[in-house]
Amino acid sequence: MRTYKVVPYVANITVKETTGSVAQKLEVLINDFASQGWTFESVEKFETIVDDPGCFGINAKTSTSFFQLVVFSKED
Repeated sequence: MRTYKVVPYVANITVKETTGSVAQKLEVLINDFASQGWTFESVEKFETIVDDPGCFGINAKTSTSFFQLVVFSKED
């Protein structure tokens, strides 16, 4: 049986850093999980709709958030 682990990924960088910094941080995450026996599968963009009912229905709104998720697996 295969077990999966899904981890949220947010690369916090400064304005002076480049996309190379983002890639390096992702590489560190992947290597960390690989050292624990997990195999990298993919990076997925995940969309979530958030309903904010407001106060007594006033200013109720719906917004969309996007997340990056890193998927790992390993054989049990």
